[in-house]
Amino acid sequence: MGVTSETARAVGLETEPVAVIWSDTKPEGALELRKDVWGCVMWLYAKVAREGRIAVFGRETYGCAGGAVGLGFGRPIDRHSARTEENFCCFLSNGIEGAKDRAEYVAIAESAGNQNQKKALLEGERLMKNPMVVRRFLECLPVYDVPAKYVVLKPLSLVQENETVQTVTFLANADQISALSILANYHAGTITDRVVVAAGAAGCQALGVCTYRESGTSNPRAVIGLTDIMARRMTRKLLGKDKLTFSVPFELYCEMEKNVPGSFLELDDWKELRDDRS
Repeated sequence: MGVTSETARAVGLETEPVAVIWSDTKPEGALELRKDVWGCVMWLYAKVAREGRIAVFGRETYGCAGGAVGLGFGRPIDRHSARTEENFCCFLSNGIEGAKDRAEYVAIAESAGNQNQKKALLEGERLMKNPMVVRRFLECLPVYDVPAKYVVLKPLSLVQENETVQTVTFLANADQISALSILANYHAGTITDRVVVAAGAAGCQALGVCTYRESGTSNPRAVIGLTDIMARRMTRKLLGKDKLTFSVPFELYCEMEKNVPGSFLELDDWKELRDDRS
């Protein structure tokens, strides 16, 4: 494979699209988080997108429980510092206020590895109103157990002939998101049914399981992500403050590639907008 993306060229992206691959082989020299040490999947995604590196994640090197879910390594909530799904629902919402057994929850928070984690557990991340809303969110979030040892992120141009791409993620600003959205819907014309925003999902969940789910459907959709506050903080220095991710299953990517010739991307209106650096 290893070809230049016509979509990325026509849209004027600063970075190369990133492919997600399921593999039983660990790429040599790939970036990898340390076993049982907290880390952010999206930070490594940023290194892949911005620096052209390759990153690999395994069932012991996914960084955090949310990262494991996002990449497709099941749902190991018990490995989170909250310890149980019930407490995890409190962590993502209103912390101690939502705990059924406050004494138990405080004890878990007190045993956290550092003061920042203790504070986060007690206050909650406040990403959702209460634990009930988080439970609803978890019910909607796809669960995958990928049929491979590793999930690999690499620039699309580095994909080998023997590798199968699962998803492709573009890093784009607002103008480029508009172009990618139109191109994703170019052949379908369904207006609201071809692009979705992964509201509330972690950055890795948006480019991972939320996009995996679209593969093989009758109407595969693009998923806009990097709406995750933590991920945006972690990647700000590498990616800047004006970017979102636009992830598509590989079959939709191939459709978009075919539709670049003859589309609005070849006309002056888009080219003027694309090239306007003001």
